[in-house]
Order: sequence, then C-alpha cells, then structure tokens
Amino acid sequence: MVKQTLAVVAAACLAATSNAEVPPGYPSVEMVGLNKEKMQMPLYGLGTWQYNDSRTEDAVVQAFSLGYRHVDTAALYNNLKGVGSGLKKTGLKREEYFVTSKIPGGLNASAAEALLVKSMKELDLDYVDLMLIHFPMDLQGKGSPAARQELWGALQNWALTGQAKAIGVSHYCQHHVEDILKVTKVPISVNQVQYHVGMGTAPDTATDDKAWMQKQGILYQSFSPLCGPCNAPDNTELLNGTLVTSIGKAHNKTGPQVALRWLVQQGIPVIPKSDRVEHLKENAALFDFELTKEEMDKLTAATKPAVGGGPSPTDSGDCSITGDEEALLVV
Repeated sequence: MVKQTLAVVAAACLAATSNAEVPPGYPSVEMVGLNKEKMQMPLYGLGTWQYNDSRTEDAVVQAFSLGYRHVDTAALYNNLKGVGSGLKKTGLKREEYFVTSKIPGGLNASAAEALLVKSMKELDLDYVDLMLIHFPMDLQGKGSPAARQELWGALQNWALTGQAKAIGVSHYCQHHVEDILKVTKVPISVNQVQYHVGMGTAPDTATDDKAWMQKQGILYQSFSPLCGPCNAPDNTELLNGTLVTSIGKAHNKTGPQVALRWLVQQGIPVIPKSDRVEHLKENAALFDFELTKEEMDKLTAATKPAVGGGPSPTDSGDCSITGDEEALLVV
C-alpha cells in the first residue's frame, strides 16, 4: 500500500529515471516503461475529453503556463491537432512534458497502424510518452481475446520503433489484461479507468479489478476523478457535497481538491478537465496539504457517487465485455 505521506510523494518526484519526461520536483509516481525501465507518471495533468481543437489548444496553453506538464487526449476526442498546436505555443522542449494519447479498441492491425500514423501527424510529435488502447472492444461492443491480442501486437510493434515510451490500456478488466499477457513482449504500463471518491469500497466490477491490476505492477490511473460524466446529482457530489467540503474546511481547500487529494495521496494519477484558470490552479494545488488517516478512511468508506455510465452503481459495464455487448460511454 502506498504510504499516505507527502514525503513519499516528494521522494517519488525526485526518483531517478533514465528517460522520464517530468521536470525535477513535479509530483509523480513510478511506472514501468516499454523496456522495463522505471519512468515517472505525473500525478496530475490536463484532461481534454469533449473539447474541440480550438478549446483544447487554449486549455493546453493556459494549463502549461500554470505549471502543468501532462496532457491526456485520444483519437476519439478529435482534438489531437489542438493538443499539438497548444504544446507548440508553450515554447517548451519536448523532453519537458508528458503526453498520453489513445487509439480505439477493436481495430485490426492495419487499421491500428494507420491510425497511429495519423495520430502522430496530428499531434505533430516524434513520440508520445504513453499510448493506450481506449477500450477492450470496438464502439459497437464487439471484441474477443484474439482481437485484443492482434491490436496489442500492432501497438507493441509500433511503440518499439521509438514512437512511444510506454503503452497500456483503458477500461480493461482482469480477463482482458490476461488476454494480452499471453502474447505481450513488453509491460502493460497503465490501466486508465473511472475511479473517484465514492468507489473506495466498490466491488471489482465497478473498479475494473483495481487490486488485481496493482498486484501485477500495472499503474492504476483515474479518469473522471470528480465524477463529471455521472448523472445528477452525483455529478456535483465531489464539488459541493457535505463530506468533501467539510473536510476541505479543515485544510482551507475546496471539495474538488479534497477528492483529488484522496486519489494522489494513494499514488493514483488524475487528469481533471478544465479550461478555466481558477479551476486549473485549484486542480493543481494538491501537494501543500495532507489528509489525515481518519479523513482518508471517511473518503474511502463513502459510497456516493458510485461509478457512472455503467448498468448499475456496482458495475462499470467494462468487465462484462467479452463479445457482443452494448457500446460504452467514451471518456
């Protein structure tokens, strides 16, 4: 278990790595790179889901001017050009920031290779730090172990040409990962899933087998850390709910900062989305306070908001995907 201390976070920030794209002192956590080397994943970054190119470009410029050094995007977001142009406008050297992108699930090898070429062209980058497979199936819900293995093989071969420093998955559960483990030649570095306060005691069907992922050495990363895509009233529970705001008062912090701190204090990276300066500042100001064990326990015990977007409050919908299933919300 990750110790809940600022000292541990600080130590992780300064850990020596051979090729980490994180500035010294930037809050980060260790992950495994393509060649089994140690890398650093930023503990906070900028999400860009639902932003078009122009809004994404502006958000990247704003966030990076405030000290952000990680941006998360995906081919399905249709904003890769905005990410690339925003990064160019920052004036930063490529080695000074971390980029995560994703390609959809369900692609055959040739389609994957073509989309990876297109993605890098739109990003206007020579490499990404992390490329993920967005889903264990296609957008119509169709998938199989053989299809997952074919797509992973294509991603792996592409990454080994030097265009990604690490590769991983999103929305994957144990049985999906086991399909890949049978054929992979490189580590599965990250699994990016929905995880937030309200899910601390949720079953594996909600967390996409969080405990198992962590036992495999796969870094568990949170998307929608404030439950943004959740249905009302759950989508505001971590903004102004009684639990997070009451804890926040003790630290002169907001509800969202408490919810995000609960994650990063466990070593779980977050990518909250905003293009408003006040929220960007707020989402990054997570490392000058520490939640007590009692506060962490209360947040872990919370059952609201539950996982959103799935068939029930105890099921994300991801783990039931084996073949022909309903399509999932793209986040």
